[in-house]
Amino acid sequence: MRPAKLPVTSRGRDKHVIAVLVVPDSVALEVAVVQQVFGPRMAAIAELTGETESAYEVVLCGARPRQTLASGVDFGELAPLDAVRTADTVVVPGVEDPLADRSPVVSAALREAARAGARMVSFCGGAFLLARAGLLDGRRATTHWLFTEEFRREFPLVELEPGCLYVDDGPVHTSGGIFSATDLALHLLAEDLGQAYAGDVGRVLVTAPRRPGGQAQFVKESIRVAGEPALGSFLAWLRDHLHEPLTLGGLAAQVHVSERSLVRKFRRATGMTVFDWINRERVAGAKVLLETTDHRISEIAAMVGFGSAETLRRHFERQVGTTAGSYRATFRAAPALG
Repeated sequence: MRPAKLPVTSRGRDKHVIAVLVVPDSVALEVAVVQQVFGPRMAAIAELTGETESAYEVVLCGARPRQTLASGVDFGELAPLDAVRTADTVVVPGVEDPLADRSPVVSAALREAARAGARMVSFCGGAFLLARAGLLDGRRATTHWLFTEEFRREFPLVELEPGCLYVDDGPVHTSGGIFSATDLALHLLAEDLGQAYAGDVGRVLVTAPRRPGGQAQFVKESIRVAGEPALGSFLAWLRDHLHEPLTLGGLAAQVHVSERSLVRKFRRATGMTVFDWINRERVAGAKVLLETTDHRISEIAAMVGFGSAETLRRHFERQVGTTAGSYRATFRAAPALG
């Protein structure tokens, strides 16, 4: 397990320095992902692979010299924020409260690092910290799918792609939910040291270097607890009639407005076109049936209103990023052991 190349270093250093920003509500598991993927190799693995040295130096840093996380984890003494400003890569792990205000000192340090040419990385809700520092404006990015609405509302200049496990936008990289941190870490490893090397590290970690599909396959809107938007009763009616043939004229008649008025009100209430919303809901219904039943895909297509298996497959792959068959294989509930 030898890398095909070495990562870029700066300031005359022998190793590529990765500064990991630790804040009071950092997700400890995502800090550990950086340490595990880029830090010193465990002795047992080093003995088996012959790789005893990492090409990276991982430095945990923060605004305080020591920080016990909300989860109770204490990583010990932290380097000062100067480590962020001089690092080759800066990683902002996920945070437990992405919507919380952040210290302007932390935002300033992130901006200085970006101006100095550091590769900027966030995991999960860490994207909110990069966005508040202005580092995602005009860029493609992702974060945990649960916070899509909040992120778009607060950062309209960011091109959010919530269906992706991770997004590579030049010097800025962002990932989705907690376990997407490993996906992005391996992607960065491939970028620095070669795909073969990253693949070997993935094997040691017992994870695929590239998982099929994206974050979209994990989305389940009913997890969120929120009030119904405007048109709530109409949306409830629509959900009950998704299996039927639906036309814009028929829907407008249902709510006693013109087609143009329905289009305008629907987009204002949901941020989507009428039929984009309908297709999203039909795919959501198909996901439930794929998880919980043995119906054929053609049967599921008819049950959710797509009419044909081909139409279901096309919309499913576009929204979820994987095939209906692969989704079923991943999420189908295992039979109970009797």
